[in-house]
Amino acid sequence: MVVNWKYKLSLVCGIFASFTLSADTLHALDRIEQVAYEYALKQAQASYDNPQIAMDSLDDRLRLQACEGPLDVFSSNGVVGLGNQTIGVKCNSPVAWTVYVPVKVKVMKSVVVASRPLSSNQLITQGDIKLLQWDIGSLQHGYLNNTQLVIGQQLKYSVSMGSVIKPNSLQAQKIVHRGEQIMLVAMAGQMEVRMSGTALDDATLGERVKVKNSTSKRIVEGVVDAPGIVKVSL
Repeated sequence: MVVNWKYKLSLVCGIFASFTLSADTLHALDRIEQVAYEYALKQAQASYDNPQIAMDSLDDRLRLQACEGPLDVFSSNGVVGLGNQTIGVKCNSPVAWTVYVPVKVKVMKSVVVASRPLSSNQLITQGDIKLLQWDIGSLQHGYLNNTQLVIGQQLKYSVSMGSVIKPNSLQAQKIVHRGEQIMLVAMAGQMEVRMSGTALDDATLGERVKVKNSTSKRIVEGVVDAPGIVKVSL
């Protein structure tokens, strides 16, 4: 059983009560811990691969009368997810008591992190990133597990070395820029017509952008096909 964070305990009844009970009439605290651990692990395994359950030992000053029947175990949220969770352990007879045991569910996966400090608007290369094992339960804003999804993308803001690259921190590289002179390419049957124009906005590959035709001064809309090239339909 992993022990790595501060334990908090809440009881409905039986908190540090009945100090006069003899050892053979007390419920073993390690049994309460074990059933909470087993329940959390089983529930987590139903949704995640190789989850880990972290929890602290119960306070050994706790005195609970031995339960005559099986302990009831439940999640206070109804389901065991990632991160901090609370597992309830309940006895109904001869004395009703309930212990709430905090646990932490961890799932380690390889995620993309910055291997060096990265600046805003920087285009990411292979040398800028690496894969690192991380507890995904702590990544509330998502993560990426494939470096190929990141290489060539542009950062919206700076990222410090060792930080996880979040999906919302990336944007596709702008290969057409507002005010740039570009080539308009139109297909008319088997004939290709090329015209010069001025981009009216920034755009990425495959994105639609408005262009002002340099000759006719008309504004047309096309799709970015390559750096400096926009295809339009006639």
